[in-house]
Amino acid sequence: MKIKNILKLAGIPQDVVDFYKLHNRLDEEVKSIDDMEISNLVKVLRCLSNPIRLKLLILLKKPHCVCVLSKILNVDITLISHHLAKLKECGLVKVVPHARARVYERNNSAVADFIRKLTNLLK
Repeated sequence: MKIKNILKLAGIPQDVVDFYKLHNRLDEEVKSIDDMEISNLVKVLRCLSNPIRLKLLILLKKPHCVCVLSKILNVDITLISHHLAKLKECGLVKVVPHARARVYERNNSAVADFIRKLTNLLK
């Protein structure tokens, strides 16, 4: 929808209309943002808002087992497992069983997809 139509429908005061007119934006098309897309991005952003999870995602550029990650970050192994499970829920890491260990690695395609979607929305 064009900005001039939005302004008209909303009954916006003339000084606001003048602002858009001054900046030659009255004919600019503005589209709504998909709620599902935003919801998915927010889920990942919330997941990454935890410092331990962000550190884990950075460390997982190469596969590691939980015990090594625990020692690197000096965090209890159960807490590392909890945070890795959250990252897995968001699709940011993958887990591969190896003998008795579980090896985690970053899901680079999911990380790249998240960055691309967020960047496109913020352009």
